[in-house]
Amino acid sequence: MARNVVPAGDCRHCSEPTLACSHNHFQADDLIIDTWEHKCANCGFRETVAFRSDDESWDPDTVTRETCPYCRRTVHS
Repeated sequence: MARNVVPAGDCRHCSEPTLACSHNHFQADDLIIDTWEHKCANCGFRETVAFRSDDESWDPDTVTRETCPYCRRTVHS
């Protein structure tokens, strides 16, 4: 699983500048999974989301798995 972590600014819970944005990408045969996580190294606050290619509720016209839903960074930035 490829992992990409970048600083994401201030935590909305403790206001410390220790929030990190993490992206994970997994691919095997027809299955693709992209996960996004925002986690604070200071207070431990965490929020996560995953996009799976086999999830019928995922609508590629409204959500892209290559963009973080929390800070809007892309896998290419």
